[in-house]
Amino acid sequence: MLLEQYLQNIGLDDKEAKIYIAGLQLGPATVVELAKASTIKRSTVYEIIEDLKEKSLVSVTQRGKRKVFTMQEPDNLLLFLKQKENVLKQILPDLEALKNTSAKKPAIRIFEGISGLQQIYEDMIKIPGELLALAAPKEKISPKIFDYLVQSWEPRRIAGEVKMRRININYDNDWQLNNRKVERLEELEEVYYWPQRGYPFTVGIYIYRKKVAFVSFSEGELVGIIIRSPEINATLKMMFEMFWNR
Repeated sequence: MLLEQYLQNIGLDDKEAKIYIAGLQLGPATVVELAKASTIKRSTVYEIIEDLKEKSLVSVTQRGKRKVFTMQEPDNLLLFLKQKENVLKQILPDLEALKNTSAKKPAIRIFEGISGLQQIYEDMIKIPGELLALAAPKEKISPKIFDYLVQSWEPRRIAGEVKMRRININYDNDWQLNNRKVERLEELEEVYYWPQRGYPFTVGIYIYRKKVAFVSFSEGELVGIIIRSPEINATLKMMFEMFWNR
C-alpha cells in the first residue's frame, strides 16, 4: 500500500505503518481487532502499540476488562516529525564536529540555480551561531531569491538564534549612515553601511562555522560554492574584520 510506504519514509517501520493505518480505519479497537485487520500476530501487536505510544501516535482507554486503542489524528504525525527534527538539531553540532576532521583537503560543494542557492542559505542557519556577511548589491539579487530571503529565510534565521553582522550598501542616500554600524537587537543583526560609491563586492560572501560560501546572482551564472576549511574560514574572517573596522 502506498500510504504504508509514505509512513515508512517519515520514520515508521513497516509493521508500525500497518497497525497505524488499520487503527485509523477501525477507530477504537482491541488488540485482537488490530491483529486481524493488519494480519500481524497479536503478540507482536502489543509490542508495536508500545512503540506507537512512544511516538504519541496511539492512546489507550479501558472498556470493561479490555484495553481499547485509538490511533491519534494524522496531525500528530507532524508532532512526531517535529520531535525528530528537535533531536537532530541537538546532535547537529556534534555531527558537524566529526565531519572532515581528518581530511587534509577542504571540502568543496557547488550549487546551481534558485534551489541550489536556497540550499546554501539553509546551510547557514542549521544551528545557532554567528554569520558574517559581505552582501551583494541588492539589484544583482534574483527577485525570487530576494523574496525567499525576506519572507522565509530571515524570520527563521532570527528564530534559530543565528546572529548576523552584515556589511551592506547604504541605499538610503543618508550620508550620516555612511561608514556607520547600526544594531537591530530584535533582528539579531548589526549592519555596517558602506557608501554606494566604491562598494567592492559583486557577489555575496558568507562566513560561518568552519565554512565560507560565495554566491553569484549574475544572469547566466546563478551559482554558489560552499568551502569547508578552517584555514579559509579564518582568513576570510580576518578580511571581514578589516572591512568592519575600517
